[in-house]
Amino acid sequence: ERLKALGYGVNDIDQVVLTHAHWDHSLNIDVFPNAEILLHSAEREYVRNPKAEDYAPPRYVSQMLESSKLREVHEGEEIDDGVRVLSTPGHSKGSLSLLVEQADGTAAVCGDAVPNSLSVASHMPRLVFWNVEDAQRSIRTLLERAHEFYPGHDRPFRVDGSRIHYLQPAEAVRIIGWPVPGEGEGGGAMTYQMDPPAQPGVHA
Repeated sequence: ERLKALGYGVNDIDQVVLTHAHWDHSLNIDVFPNAEILLHSAEREYVRNPKAEDYAPPRYVSQMLESSKLREVHEGEEIDDGVRVLSTPGHSKGSLSLLVEQADGTAAVCGDAVPNSLSVASHMPRLVFWNVEDAQRSIRTLLERAHEFYPGHDRPFRVDGSRIHYLQPAEAVRIIGWPVPGEGEGGGAMTYQMDPPAQPGVHA
């Protein structure tokens, strides 16, 4: 429906970028039959033999990916004009983000490297399946490189100093453990001077 509103259909999509291969980010790749699937080389290698305690990539995800038009991408690669790959491991071994140059600065399509605005305050994603230190470093890098964020599990937001501004009105979205600013107002900004929340779930 969103594509149709923009005048496109699923057959018009020629590239799909997977920030990582977890089930909730990868299982609909077959919706786009003409698309090349872009995935970080480290993620492709990892999902061939994921750790036993890592429940996030389905055991068949490697077969699913390998049967698609899969292309590996790497740090710094420009996949379109002004769109570059940034390696952001931690949540998964081969998590990637896209840095998109815009007229007013850089936006990051960051998947679960920064899954929600709470991760800006805590400098941690909610779940870590690979490495805690890598996850923290990736968030710091993203905050240095971008000012707008398109996260894996939240509305897009802008970070301005210690303030977070959502770019879209609230719908039926609530981040567990994060105060809701202006309940019912559908907008506003919040500060994130707060004690870091409890440790995230680490499955590494």
